[in-house]
Amino acid sequence: MSQTDRLARIGLEGFAAIDEHFGRAKRWPPAPKVIDCNEAAQLYKGKVFIDYRNKAADQRNKGKVYIDNRTGKPVPF
Repeated sequence: MSQTDRLARIGLEGFAAIDEHFGRAKRWPPAPKVIDCNEAAQLYKGKVFIDYRNKAADQRNKGKVYIDNRTGKPVPF
């Protein structure tokens, strides 16, 4: 028996003993999907406030827009 065969057998026996003592390693559950604020508002029927701080923003509401999730349209304040 060569050295590599002997080391492989010893390794298998060692890991088998560890598995017998501690149990087989369990897989981690998959990570939950990350959602952004818009998806969270739609999922939980919430409101999203978007603050645009630039000159191109609508001057009527001074850069703030309320989006109604039922209709999906901006609503002025």
